[in-house]
Amino acid sequence: MQDKIVGQAKRLWNGFLSFTPGQKAVTIAAVLALVIGGFWFSSWASKPSYAPLFTNLAPADASAMIDKLNANKIPYQLAANGTEILVPSKDVYTSRLTMSAAGLPSSNSSSFDLLDKEGITTSEFKQNVDYQRGLEGELANTIKSIQGVQNAAVNLAIPQNTVFSDGTSKPTASVLLTLDPGTSMTSDQVKAIVNLVSSSVPGMNAQDVSLSDSTGKVYSAAGQGTTGATSGSDQTTATTSYINTTTSALQKLLDTIVGPGHSTVTVKADLNFDKTHNVSSVPVYVSGPPLSISQSVETMAPGASAGNNGVLGATAPTPTASAVGNAGSGGYKKTETVQDNAYGNSTTTTDNAPGAVRTQWVSVALDQSVASKINLNSLKQQVAVAAGIDSKRGDQLAVSLQPFDQSAAQASAAASKAAAKAAAAAKSQATLMGMLKTGGVVLLVIAVIVLSLIFGRRRKADDDEGDDLDAFLQTLRDDTLPPAPKEVVPTNREQAIHLARQRDLAEMAENEPDEVARLLRTWINTKES
Repeated sequence: MQDKIVGQAKRLWNGFLSFTPGQKAVTIAAVLALVIGGFWFSSWASKPSYAPLFTNLAPADASAMIDKLNANKIPYQLAANGTEILVPSKDVYTSRLTMSAAGLPSSNSSSFDLLDKEGITTSEFKQNVDYQRGLEGELANTIKSIQGVQNAAVNLAIPQNTVFSDGTSKPTASVLLTLDPGTSMTSDQVKAIVNLVSSSVPGMNAQDVSLSDSTGKVYSAAGQGTTGATSGSDQTTATTSYINTTTSALQKLLDTIVGPGHSTVTVKADLNFDKTHNVSSVPVYVSGPPLSISQSVETMAPGASAGNNGVLGATAPTPTASAVGNAGSGGYKKTETVQDNAYGNSTTTTDNAPGAVRTQWVSVALDQSVASKINLNSLKQQVAVAAGIDSKRGDQLAVSLQPFDQSAAQASAAASKAAAKAAAAAKSQATLMGMLKTGGVVLLVIAVIVLSLIFGRRRKADDDEGDDLDAFLQTLRDDTLPPAPKEVVPTNREQAIHLARQRDLAEMAENEPDEVARLLRTWINTKES
């Protein structure tokens, strides 16, 4: 078995030595590529795959876990800015059990565990403090689960409820966030955090929660809430957003009417960031039966008279019959009705969100070359409607025709065209170079294969010719050279000359085999042709 292996190795080595320099270079490059590729593949295949052990870890927990992994000689990797630890997939579950036995991660444990350590003699004050600390910890852990939040600190200010309190003090809260680098809180996330904190504390309003991050940016201020812009930067952002939106809409309208490049729009706006709270009460009639009804009716008997009634008092004379009869000549009747109906009050509460437009100014300039193609009054009305111009609040709109300078636009168009042409040419050249490179590689491979086949055939032909030459020489030796030490004695002169020629030919074939082979090849080719 060993002899076969050695013999095969020798044949391979001899075959390699018989290669041309180009074949040797190609063979060496192929062997090196195969060795390097095999080494890389074996390294990649032998590398273990990693899986998360714990994510969103506090720095203290991550440090303690790394110490534990180093002590147990378990490889690990850090990810997500050090808040995530990866271990080999086969060690995930055993590592988690090991960390749990060591009480890690400690920050993920419930913050209300403080209440479990209280005894029967714990005072009410300590119970309230521990409850508040536990609530702050639970809120912080919940907020940290929001995407982009690395850490959170929650501070609650809860007034004591005693018999002497008048109930006017309300609980407040402050939240400080540590965000991932390069991230910022969205409005939905801010509202979620504020509502989460305010809903977790009895009697707390969303306006009483202040929210900020570690950079000092305030997202929600106490007493203002999250509905309005509380800082100058927020007001500038809101104003810029309104101006950009209005300008884009008007420019799109004008481009459709007069064409691109023939109009320009400038918008300036003053937004109202004052937050107002209006309460109005209006009495409203309630249909149904009345609450109360009062009536007053007065009548006089027929024939009664109010005239000549005499003197009032005890000395008054007794009325005569004529006087009573005169009473019937008047007719007096009085009727009064008072009805109280039920009614109520309709109370309307209105909170005006900041950011309403107080006043805006719009200026439109049109190219004078399009004056004959448009109706200026109609265009002005369309722009006023699209911009929401309200003259009652002081809005102004100006539309004018001006000669436009087209040199910049033409230069820009020419530059764009040249850039597009250069890009197309570069793309075409890159495609051509790629095709040439690919074709060159293909041709090189084909040339190597063809040359290998040609050299292989020539080598085989040379080997065959060498074998034929050896046989021919051996035949010459057998036919011409007499066995030593006997000496051939020619019988006549012609035979002696023939034997001498054969001997010279045999000596030449033995001393110069290449020249004899070339001569024989020439004879053969001449005969075939």
